Amino acid sequence: MRSSAVVVLGLALLVTGCTRTANQGGDDDAPGDAAPDAPGPGCFPTSPRSTSVEAFVAPTGLQSRITSLIDSAQTKLDIQMYLFTVSAIADRVIAAHQRGVDVRVILDPDHEGNLTTRTRLTSAGVPNRNAPALYSFSHAKYLLVDGKTALVMSANFNVDAMDSERNYGIVDRDADDFADLQAIFDQDWAGGGGEPPRPADLSCTRLIVAPNNARARLLDHIASATQTLDVEALYVSDDEIRSAIVAAKSRGVRVRVLIEGSSDDAGSTAVFKAAGIEVHYATSFYLHAKLIVADGVAFVGSQNFSFSGLDKNREVGALVFEPAAEAIIQQQFETDWSSTPAQ
Repeated sequence: MRSSAVVVLGLALLVTGCTRTANQGGDDDAPGDAAPDAPGPGCFPTSPRSTSVEAFVAPTGLQSRITSLIDSAQTKLDIQMYLFTVSAIADRVIAAHQRGVDVRVILDPDHEGNLTTRTRLTSAGVPNRNAPALYSFSHAKYLLVDGKTALVMSANFNVDAMDSERNYGIVDRDADDFADLQAIFDQDWAGGGGEPPRPADLSCTRLIVAPNNARARLLDHIASATQTLDVEALYVSDDEIRSAIVAAKSRGVRVRVLIEGSSDDAGSTAVFKAAGIEVHYATSFYLHAKLIVADGVAFVGSQNFSFSGLDKNREVGALVFEPAAEAIIQQQFETDWSSTPAQ
């Protein structure tokens, strides 16, 4: 069991008070004319990005997407992954290290599935660490390449994710988003190695990060829906998230909830159906996604909609608001919805 005292101490280090200014972009040391505390263009979840994200749906092509990105690394590769069992991906990480790429891998310390990969990476000399003990679970799933390209998703590096699970993800090349993800990684790398703290400044970010801002931002996201709200998730167990979804229905929003039938805690279905919300169960595929689409803006990330996923774990996600990228996500939701049974 991880110490609650460590959790309290760690959370105190998670946020500092500096914000990004309009002229500074992602560089907090750059000069700018705006006041230091003026919110800049990247401070809100739907602040326009410098370049649109690329959305993708898994499992189709997921492993090749991951290995291609790893193989593209020339100077630096950072990976934070809850579960890492696919040997072919480990091979590519080791190969990157052997060709001189600066590789670092953070794994969840408690997931027994990581043992084989952790041993392989260590034997090959690949730097790797357990995530800090201040999180209940280090459940994030992202990788960072060459200081410019980030992949953020709901899929782990496990066999089922590559073959049979429904997951969503994005490739993000926005400089501010990348800088914030790098700061998160550097904080957790330092914490996992007992180094001096490197608290990530997330006071001005687009990202949706647990335990920092995930609960507030996802509740705001749900509350923003005026026309449609679609949820596709492994489960929805958090009472506040459930209540926010019900509230959307009560104000006239069309709400659809698609959850994994084998892992529903039974409470969600009863709550939603009592409110007149349409509920479907995924039965022909395993639903591992954590997706909320409100009026054409999609949340994609690692956060399960649970108390731990919002408040206790290390989790990373973002909103997809660019039309072309969001359309890919919405199209898959429609396909999944039409192919699953109503409850």
